[in-house]
Amino acid sequence: MDSRCCRLARSNLRAMLRSGAALVVAVSVLAGCGGVPVPPTYTQDELKAICERHGGWWHPDGLIGGYCEYQTDGFL
Repeated sequence: MDSRCCRLARSNLRAMLRSGAALVVAVSVLAGCGGVPVPPTYTQDELKAICERHGGWWHPDGLIGGYCEYQTDGFL
């Protein structure tokens, strides 16, 4: 009789641990998906100024926002 009681207690404990783990995962996923958008680190004007300050050419682009092109030594 004790063995049946212990098996029942262990199965209840396992079920509670599974439920607790599922709850922790669900809360972590929901907490990790914040609703506040993160603004870009630099504006396009700041990136252009940094690019020109380091001797590059800024190419504005509406799709990706723009990029900086550098000419390296030995490149024609």
